[in-house]
Amino acid sequence: MGNVSDIGVRLDRRKIRIAALGAQEQRRHRRVPLRLPGRFLDPVHGEFPCTLIDISPGGARIAADIPPALGERIVMLFEGLGRIEGDVVRAGAKGFAVRFAATQRKRDRLGDAITWRFNMERLGLEEDRAAPRKPGTGKVKIRLKDGVLIHADLVDVSVSGAAFACLERPRKGEPVSVGDLKGHVTRWLDNGFAVAFDPPRS
Repeated sequence: MGNVSDIGVRLDRRKIRIAALGAQEQRRHRRVPLRLPGRFLDPVHGEFPCTLIDISPGGARIAADIPPALGERIVMLFEGLGRIEGDVVRAGAKGFAVRFAATQRKRDRLGDAITWRFNMERLGLEEDRAAPRKPGTGKVKIRLKDGVLIHADLVDVSVSGAAFACLERPRKGEPVSVGDLKGHVTRWLDNGFAVAFDPPRS
């Protein structure tokens, strides 16, 4: 009886591990809405314009007036994401879906680029990181490395960083999280501090 019980426990643990891995994989490939202009190269019919609708490191949904054929291997180019190769897994009158053909390393880099572009879209920022900061309004929560949460007012923001008004002043160089964005404290201000956002990994 003891052996049967041990086998049952091992099976239950295996199911838990499989479920956890499946959930992790689902999160890794969860698509986010991201509209970007681009073009794709069909090896048979040539190059056509298209618009990215949503994307994950594993695939994307794309709008196009002239979609490629089902099963076709195509090359896509989207602003800020670069060149991506994939296989058409669904095709319709208004667009198509692709599964990317890429190494895990390239998927990881693409995931970072997607996150960066998605955050830029939410913040309403331009691609040029040298662009001047835009005035910001609203309350934000900033989490320090040790878990301490700071409530601050957003003063201004750019693609590369932001300034916050509050009584607290974390030490310079300290890692912080602002929503989904990560960065580090670069300097103190008269009424707060400034943070530089970490860019995607190269």
